[in-house]
Amino acid sequence: MNDFNFVYYSLKSRLLNSSLSIILTAFGVSIALLILQFENHINQRLNVDGKGIDIVIGARGSPLQLVLSSIYHIDIPTGNISFKSIEKYMKHPQIEKAIPIALGDNWKGHRIVGTTKDYIDHYGTKIKNGHFWRNDFEILIGSSINLKINDEILGSHGLLKGGNQHADRKYKVVGIMEPTGTVMDRLIITSLNSVLKIHGLEDIHNENTHDHDHEYKKNDHNHDDNKISNEEKNHKHHEHHENDQHHNKQEANLDNSFNLHKEEKAKINKFNSPKITALLLTTRTPIANANLPRLINKETNLQAANPAIEITRLVSMFGLGSKSIGILSTILICIAILSIFSGLASNLENRLTDLAILRALGYSKKRIFKIIIFEGMTIVIFGLFVGILIAIQAFRILTEVITPLNISLASFNYSYDFFMIIITVIVIGLGASIFPAYQGSKISVANQLNRNT
Repeated sequence: MNDFNFVYYSLKSRLLNSSLSIILTAFGVSIALLILQFENHINQRLNVDGKGIDIVIGARGSPLQLVLSSIYHIDIPTGNISFKSIEKYMKHPQIEKAIPIALGDNWKGHRIVGTTKDYIDHYGTKIKNGHFWRNDFEILIGSSINLKINDEILGSHGLLKGGNQHADRKYKVVGIMEPTGTVMDRLIITSLNSVLKIHGLEDIHNENTHDHDHEYKKNDHNHDDNKISNEEKNHKHHEHHENDQHHNKQEANLDNSFNLHKEEKAKINKFNSPKITALLLTTRTPIANANLPRLINKETNLQAANPAIEITRLVSMFGLGSKSIGILSTILICIAILSIFSGLASNLENRLTDLAILRALGYSKKRIFKIIIFEGMTIVIFGLFVGILIAIQAFRILTEVITPLNISLASFNYSYDFFMIIITVIVIGLGASIFPAYQGSKISVANQLNRNT
């Protein structure tokens, strides 16, 4: 019987114990690998997508929600803010770069982002095919979006699949961006005014041009006053008092009508005034990065969030959970290794006679040692193989089920840490097999055979 057959029949003879060791090893390895993949994906996205953005200004609410929705596009925005309210911060002397963004629609889960060319330049994105937008409702698409040049799409209301479509206006694809490995790969980018127009808001460029009707109303009102005054001069003296009262009444009615119209106009203008979702800022100095958010939060009804602080909080919360699960996976792997050790050690007691016979047949101590080592490593290798398959399949399912992972294009990464986990498990498994193998190789043939006679 060759060594492989010997190991096969040995494992088969204690199938339950061997299967339990394989399952425990696979379960521990799969959990460890899943935690590693999630941590790597999150850290990579946080570092790449948030690079160079020091402050985010938006509507009041959760600062973490504001950062996640505006920079990483994996949450719902806290609301909209008036463009007027943030103009002074765009021109602030301590601000190096200011990028407004307007959200609200999607196409098949891909967010449509209204912004400026600075947003594209910030991520170093280049146009692979086509050109930059020249008119409103022309779009650039990320490299992971399945569209072609000149394709037309309808945006759906909301940031998740299934919203009502804006059937009145279509977006046209005029450019496809090169892959960047950033959030840009899954976004649809268009002009700021495109998003404003489709939601019935005024263009930012025309913001201060909607009050011209007031002058017309004033001139029309003055014309009516002059007309009434001329008519009064032609009246008789005894009707002067009556007509004067009539004139005052008309004038009052016109004033009231004008004031009412002005108030309604102001309400309409305020409702239709340009609104954006957030303003992304890059500061010139670390001091501005620290002081501006406090100033904005204190003196305005806006909210300023520091992405570095919020992401540190997120990572610390996620890290606590991942460490707990990591400890659990380590315990499972240790239990699996101990199971391998106990299985080999206990089985050794039942196999002493067999090993003695093998020694009598000419098997060397070294060969006996290798057989037992090979038996233990077979369990470890099977456990690793099954664990890796479980981890890959589980990660694939989770990325399809969990929306943030799906839209952030999470993929299984065979990194340095991935191979370190495998090597660590192999080394620990080898260590657990050495002691039983050493004990088995040192068996005394004469003593063992005499004990059984």
